[in-house]
Amino acid sequence: MNAKNLLKILGISFVISAVGLLGFLFWGLSKLPSVSDLKKALTPPALQKAAHASGTESAKPLAANNSETSVEAAETSPAPEASPAMSAREKLAQDTVDVLLKDFADPRKPLVDGCRNLEKAAQSGLLRDPQNASAKYFFSSLSDGNHDPMVETAAPILRFIFRAPGMEQVVEQIMNADAQNDQGLLKKAEFYYEIYRAGDYLQKHTSDMDQILQKSYNMHYLARAVAAKPELAKDSATLDFCEQMEKNINAGGEFDADEAASEMSKFLDSAGLDAKAIGYDPAYRSKVKVQFNSTRVGVNDSWVVSLFARDIERAQKAPSGK
Repeated sequence: MNAKNLLKILGISFVISAVGLLGFLFWGLSKLPSVSDLKKALTPPALQKAAHASGTESAKPLAANNSETSVEAAETSPAPEASPAMSAREKLAQDTVDVLLKDFADPRKPLVDGCRNLEKAAQSGLLRDPQNASAKYFFSSLSDGNHDPMVETAAPILRFIFRAPGMEQVVEQIMNADAQNDQGLLKKAEFYYEIYRAGDYLQKHTSDMDQILQKSYNMHYLARAVAAKPELAKDSATLDFCEQMEKNINAGGEFDADEAASEMSKFLDSAGLDAKAIGYDPAYRSKVKVQFNSTRVGVNDSWVVSLFARDIERAQKAPSGK
C-alpha cells in the first residue's frame, strides 16, 4: 500500500470515527456515489497537513509545531520515497486502520482499560494543548498499545459505535474500495444497507450511549486529576474509585448521574483539586442526539467531540485540493 493510499485511508478513518460523533452525509439510493467515490470525497485536507507535520514532530518531539507555511511548502515539494515525513505519514495511517478494525470493532476488547496504568496519566501526550486533544496521538497511542489512561477513557463511546451491527462492514468496504472494481448498484445497496443497520441500532440505543458517555466523562476527569497530581496514582482509594468506574462501564452496571457527579466532586475535594481547574463540570449530562433519515445518520452532543474540536474544525474548513 503506497503512501498516497495510506494517507487517504487516514482521512477516511478520521471521518468514519466522526460518524458516531459528528454525522455522516449520504444521498438517495438512485444517486448514491460508489464506495470508492466516498473514499475519495472523505479525505480531510487538514488531516493531510497534520500527517505531513507529524514527520517533523516525530523527529523533534519537544519542538513546537511547524507553521502552516512550512507544511504547505512540504506539500508542494515532492518528498523522497524514504523521507522521515513519508514514514511518519504511513505509520499514522496504518495506526488508524489498525485501531478501527482491531480495537474499536473488536467486541472481545473491553470498552475501557485505563485503571491499571493510571500512573501514565501524568506523561500523557493527548492534551499537550489543554484546549484541544491530538487526534494523531489518540490513534497512535491505541495502536502502539501505550495504555495511556487519558486516551483509554476517551475511547469507550467510539468502541460502542464501531461495534454496532453493520459498522464493521461499512469500514471494511470503504477501506477496500477501488474505483476500478466498483460493482455497481448491488454493491452500493449492500453498502448502504449496512449503514442503515448501524444507524438504526444507534438510534435505538441512545440511552446506552448516554450512560457510556456520562460514565467515561467522570473516569476521564479522574485521569486528568491524576495527571495534575501524580501521587494519586499510588493511592489505594483512588485506584479503587477508578476500578469501580471501569467495571461499571464494561459491565453496563446501574448508574445514577447525579450520585456519580457528587462522588466525583467529593473525590476532587479530598484530593485538594479544584474541579474548574482541571475542566470538570459536575453539571454535565450527556444528551445524545441521533440524526437518521434517508440522507443522514449521525450522533452528536458528546464531550468527546469537544476534546478534538480544533482538529475537527480544521478538517471541515480546510479548502479542498490543498
